[in-house]
Amino acid sequence: MPPARLSDLPPANRIFVDREEPQRVFEMAAFAIPADRAALRVFYGIGGQGKTALCRELIRKTGPGGDPSYGFLRCALLDLHGRPKTDPDLLLVWIRSGFAEAGIDLPAFDLALALAWEASRGEAPFPTLTKPWLGRATGTARNAVDEGGNWLGSDTAKEMIGEAVGEIPGVGFLARRLGNWVIDRGKRAYLDRTRDSLKRLHDDAGALRPPHELSALLPWMLAQDLNHYVARHPAERLVLFIDEYERVFEQGGAGARWVENPFDRHMRALLGETNGLLAVFFSRERLPWEADTDWRDDLAGHQHLLGGLADADADAFLAAIPIEDAAIRAAIIDGARERAGAEAPVYPLMLDLQVEHWRNLSAKGQAAPERFTVEAETSDDRCIKMIKQVLRDYGDPLQTTIERLSVAQRFDRAAFACVVKTFGTAVPQDSFERIADLSFVTRAPDGFLSLHDVVAVAIRSQLDEDKRRTSIDALLDHYTARARVESHFDLTDAHVLALFEAASLRWAQGAEGYVTWLFEIVEPLQISARYAEATALWRNALTLIETALYSNHPDTIKSLNNLAFLLNVQGDYAGARPFYERALAMREEALEPNHLDTALSLNNLAGLLRDQGDYAGAKPLCERALAIHEMVLGPNHPDTAISLNNLADLLNNQGDYARAKPLYERALAIQEMAFGPDHPGTAISLNNLAGLLSNQGDYAGAKPLCERALIITEEAFGPNHPQFARILNNFAGLLIAQGDCAGAKPLYERALFITEESLGPSHPNTVTSLNNLAKLLSAQREYEKAKPLYERALAIAEKTLGHDHPNTATSLNNLAGLLDNAGAEPLYKRALAICEKALGLNHPTTRIVRENLESVLSGRPIISFATGSYTFKPLPQPPR
Repeated sequence: MPPARLSDLPPANRIFVDREEPQRVFEMAAFAIPADRAALRVFYGIGGQGKTALCRELIRKTGPGGDPSYGFLRCALLDLHGRPKTDPDLLLVWIRSGFAEAGIDLPAFDLALALAWEASRGEAPFPTLTKPWLGRATGTARNAVDEGGNWLGSDTAKEMIGEAVGEIPGVGFLARRLGNWVIDRGKRAYLDRTRDSLKRLHDDAGALRPPHELSALLPWMLAQDLNHYVARHPAERLVLFIDEYERVFEQGGAGARWVENPFDRHMRALLGETNGLLAVFFSRERLPWEADTDWRDDLAGHQHLLGGLADADADAFLAAIPIEDAAIRAAIIDGARERAGAEAPVYPLMLDLQVEHWRNLSAKGQAAPERFTVEAETSDDRCIKMIKQVLRDYGDPLQTTIERLSVAQRFDRAAFACVVKTFGTAVPQDSFERIADLSFVTRAPDGFLSLHDVVAVAIRSQLDEDKRRTSIDALLDHYTARARVESHFDLTDAHVLALFEAASLRWAQGAEGYVTWLFEIVEPLQISARYAEATALWRNALTLIETALYSNHPDTIKSLNNLAFLLNVQGDYAGARPFYERALAMREEALEPNHLDTALSLNNLAGLLRDQGDYAGAKPLCERALAIHEMVLGPNHPDTAISLNNLADLLNNQGDYARAKPLYERALAIQEMAFGPDHPGTAISLNNLAGLLSNQGDYAGAKPLCERALIITEEAFGPNHPQFARILNNFAGLLIAQGDCAGAKPLYERALFITEESLGPSHPNTVTSLNNLAKLLSAQREYEKAKPLYERALAIAEKTLGHDHPNTATSLNNLAGLLDNAGAEPLYKRALAICEKALGLNHPTTRIVRENLESVLSGRPIISFATGSYTFKPLPQPPR
């Protein structure tokens, strides 16, 4: 008999299995939510134990039409299954929309989100918001005022915002910055009650905070809106259900498993600031916050393991389907046990699969108790038998299609069509929707489907080798084609999603050659400075390669190097260093002393030590690498130029300009000859030499080199790349040296913006940009604006570089210049001690700091706010 049509299958009212203990835990927590903070509860367990079902049932009971005793709760759901996790701000957007559906207004968050989005993403599509408080202006509204005009003063703005503009400090400025955003006039009263929250969008000088600070402020803004609601409705409380939270740790960050995770950081910040909220997590694992002293007490005794079902619970579930035949219900329950034996608990996933089987049998009139028997002892074998039976119910074409799709982590309609066409499975295109309707399949918001993990593993384990291999090959080709781009400028989130799917399929082909494949396909990510995604791929590659191949395999070393490079470029020097050191040690042990791969590792580690301020440790490594390249490749090879540049960088940082200059000149000549005058490698040498000439006071000679480097880099990487920001910083410094402060300021501001957006607010390059802009503001006597930038630069430098790094000394010196003598003296002393130890007594930087300290000790005022006199010497950042 052919498989039943979808329309013939009986409906299945899969209500939650009424487990008493989890419901009791939730009930006790819900009726004891504190008014002055958030409470946490966690339900965790392996796949198939019914965590999502529990989540859905609690939502049903607390929602409209549910248990009236929960009527005082306002609930929101955050379902993380299949959602992209490359932008942590979206985590808050999803939570925000959930609470908006519950009837809560969120004006402060919406305004902060619009500002952060406008500043950092430009014309990128704004997230769809439920009950939005802000929206894009219509064409008429946009054209009502010229781009250069005062939008705030226009009739259009007055109509949209009304008199609230004048009543709320700073809102007028915000409206000018909003540009194409409009505010619902009917909701303008909310501006008044969010007055204090909106003030946080500005710094002490009244300027709008930079994008990274706006992003970091978003959890606090959302919390303020939620707190305001709780304060106005003291009898009510909030609940946030979070399903599949383990996926945050799988994809949300490139650093430590959770401490450095940006998604998790936003969640912790939100819960730490919110009152009257119960957060209920559903996850495969315990919430790792219990390792943090800030959360340990909140989680103590509140992480609950979900196990199997009792027979009575399972029978209640089946009766509600409804399955009216008691004998069939009993047979289904026996077949759904985790292992053979009447005492074994019922496995929720197996129970769901049995219901799928019952639907198909009922449609064909074949439902009988004996059809639900599972002849197997162990949990795995029983699950496999049940899955095979369910797939057979749907007929060979659909079964074959699902089996082939199971080799992928996720698949969408295009991947489904690829399988149907490639293997001629003869299922109609609308069968994609039938697959989506299966109980063990989840549809993500982006349209991708995924099989339940347990089901997918079971299906894959039963595939014969030919079907497995050909399925992987076909889907790998499909996703690889979707991931490839002509240029890194064409890279989109869709390409990145396809790349992650392709990577999992390529690994399924085997470890041999995986690193070479990954190196090629991930290159656009790295060129585009999408370092977090690239890091995730290489971190996973290292874990897989070390498991599959021997420990000192060349691919292990390559993975170590690539991961270390990505951590290094993101400013995680402490994280990168052990990987570089391992790679070098493995190469020195396995290779000849003068092998080129050893020179590569020497250069890599030397560059990291230089960035950490360990010039003494870096120098012999640079010299060894250069010696190897010159001996093996000759004096005019491009790789020799790399070693020349690295050694010259080190000498430049040490103030040995005379020795650095000919090395830079040699490197530039080699690269121009090998690559041509417009190659990105040539631009690096141009920028390096320009920085050296600037240090020597030859600004006229440096400027054309820097200009050339800017043009090449913008053409190669685009105007928002961190490498372009570096050169912008150096070029702005040249303009200042030539007296063009007005021309330099927008370049410094742009460099700071690019660096924060591409590398993050705590990256060492951000320290450089902050110091540079603050130095310019100080020179323009805008001391109150300069001081917080210097303070931030110092805080970042101490945290990311350490208390004894030369760049920390730079920040100490620069901040000291804006303090009175009593406050400046200890900072100068700290800075001088660092410089004398790291740079030597006669380094130019050491001399400048010493002169500043002597000026303070002599009693001469460094700065007078009354007269504007300004005598201290700020330190420049190294022109890298």
